[in-house]
Amino acid sequence: MTARTRRVAHLDMDAFYASVELLRYPQLRGLPVVIGGGRRPADEVLLRRFGAARLAEIPPSAFPRLGDYVGRGVITTATYEARAFGAGSAMGLMKAARLCPQAILLPVDFEAYRHYSRLFKAEIVKIGPVMEDRGVDEVYIELTDVPGGQEDGGRRVAARIQAAIAAATGLTCSIGVAPNKLLAKMASELDKPNGISVLHEADLVATIWPLPCRR
Repeated sequence: MTARTRRVAHLDMDAFYASVELLRYPQLRGLPVVIGGGRRPADEVLLRRFGAARLAEIPPSAFPRLGDYVGRGVITTATYEARAFGAGSAMGLMKAARLCPQAILLPVDFEAYRHYSRLFKAEIVKIGPVMEDRGVDEVYIELTDVPGGQEDGGRRVAARIQAAIAAATGLTCSIGVAPNKLLAKMASELDKPNGISVLHEADLVATIWPLPCRR
């Protein structure tokens, strides 16, 4: 009997908190948005404040700008458009304001993030039942013995997981598949957002060794 090659996936949701907010505020897609600085008020409060019938009808011009923020808060996450200006997770909001003052600043809503976290993880275990939870927005998945987990290095199963999550939540994720967890995590960073990267031992010299130490 031929021994199976170990296949482990690391799945990381793309800009998770920000992406959940964009489900609520689709009018902000394509704009620099940062999340942080306080708790989100109830929908009813927001609708009254902006005189809108639905959250999606609030015009982008009505949202607070990062450049107007004063305080000691930090960024929880940022959209890729904001990251292009250098704003990123754990950065002080006032420092980020100097880099991207035009960014829209949204408060956090941890209840919503936990809700979507449960949704995407429920889809994963339908396909790969051996899952290691590593936080609200990332997991490891054992693909070695999953049906089809050996095909194309695990890429096909990873694509099934991506599609299932997108259908259930409207969110994207990036997946790395490799012989172990460390390499899988590194691989998941190689093709973001919404990418799949597959690493084999033969790929290490060409793909992993040239990466900077911070990776």
